[in-house]
Amino acid sequence: MTVFPVAASNHQAAPLTLVELFTSQGCSSCPPADAFLGELSKRSDVLALSVHVDYWDYIGWKDPFASPKNTERQRRYSKFLGMRYIYTPQLVIQGADHEVGSDRTKILAKIAKAAKLDQVAVGIRRD
Repeated sequence: MTVFPVAASNHQAAPLTLVELFTSQGCSSCPPADAFLGELSKRSDVLALSVHVDYWDYIGWKDPFASPKNTERQRRYSKFLGMRYIYTPQLVIQGADHEVGSDRTKILAKIAKAAKLDQVAVGIRRD
């Protein structure tokens, strides 16, 4: 599935590949993945989301962007993807695949693969 943001004018937008980085300010392994997500966000064919989880908050640094809903989202992906655990930095590609968020080579290959899959138009509305 490829995501198409649908403009109010119903203009056909270019396909986007959705990538979601599950991260936390309390995660010492996350800064390289956060930086890579920043690079991906500049691409015109990628919709990059930073999703902060709250399960690192126990170590003393409370991530102000973290939410239990984000952690639950990651748990659901984990179940859907057949994983037994959740971790950071995890990058989910098109909701159907994942990699360690700093593994540039594997992520770029999976983004290229996802872009070739069937495309589904998705409307995005701001409330």
